[in-house]
Amino acid sequence: MKKLLYLLFCGLLSLGFSLTLSLDQPSIHLETDRGSSVTHKINLYNQNDKPLKLKIYVRDWEYTESGAKAFLKSGSADSSCADWLKLSADSITLPANSEEEYAFTLKTPKDAEGGHQAVIFFETDADLKGRVQYGARIGALIYQKTKKHTQEYLEPQVLKNISNREGYAYELSFRNSGNAWNSAGGRLDLIIDGDAVEQIDLPQTGLLPNETVRYAGVFEQPFSSGRAEVLYTIEDAGGALLTGQLLSTEAAQDISDAELWIESFEPEYSKAKRTLQVRCQVAALEYMTVKPVVYIFTADTNKRVKTVEYNSRRLTPNKTETMTVSWPIGLPGSIPPGRYMCVLEIKKGAEVISAKRTIRID
Repeated sequence: MKKLLYLLFCGLLSLGFSLTLSLDQPSIHLETDRGSSVTHKINLYNQNDKPLKLKIYVRDWEYTESGAKAFLKSGSADSSCADWLKLSADSITLPANSEEEYAFTLKTPKDAEGGHQAVIFFETDADLKGRVQYGARIGALIYQKTKKHTQEYLEPQVLKNISNREGYAYELSFRNSGNAWNSAGGRLDLIIDGDAVEQIDLPQTGLLPNETVRYAGVFEQPFSSGRAEVLYTIEDAGGALLTGQLLSTEAAQDISDAELWIESFEPEYSKAKRTLQVRCQVAALEYMTVKPVVYIFTADTNKRVKTVEYNSRRLTPNKTETMTVSWPIGLPGSIPPGRYMCVLEIKKGAEVISAKRTIRID
């Protein structure tokens, strides 16, 4: 594993002193069973000619509005696992130019739900013969998830694009609606008359449960009279992909005039869980029963490889219903890796409404 180095300098180069302390795992992800105890080891490196005495302690952390981490007193964060951690020692001395293992144990409560976080700090003091004194610390972030009791889901909140004479603007936001830490990041593609003309990268942002990330801005592409679409691809921490299209003002008007419409259609492939989940949100102006169907086609040859039906659902007027279907990937006879087009169809008498999304299975 690539080692993360922290170079800590006293700030006065004339003193000719520098301190180098590092660890091999700045982020530690542990998936644990309820009631289990897991011991994990961290490698610490002292690359100095003198021994380092380290004080070791646990803190909580959470994100600030800017996305930075704020460190808090142990047990003060809503999703803290600080009290679950047992340190092998609260202080150690690293010999000069040495590598040492440090162990800690995480004990998961029998009623644990979702994910929890903490950080283990390693702090040292350096005293240069009384002339300069300072402290430095490095931390290992702990991300815990409870097996079989964790839901990981990013929920779109706002999906809008605005096209006018001034250009093409976008706004989209995603909420961590699961019960564990997650992240969101990806890209936007501006499509005009079927051609991709510009791409914008959306930075990966960490999200604790119920937190939301918002992206907004303007494409550099000047306005044209062609048909414009904005497609998004968002990847979460587990590798699941959300793909879709930002809703234009014209599309919103079309929906407002319809009796039955699809509000969202989100195929998600989870590489970690080896499953493909297809989620849709449907609404209607009157009571009706619907039975959506998903068709999976190869993107290159347009060959249908899978047909999946949802269970029937009774719709209530002006109330959005969420429907989900999933199946495993990687079993004999299942969909092989590749790029696919997912097509959702819902019939209402002789009328068929549909939505399309592209997804990649690795």
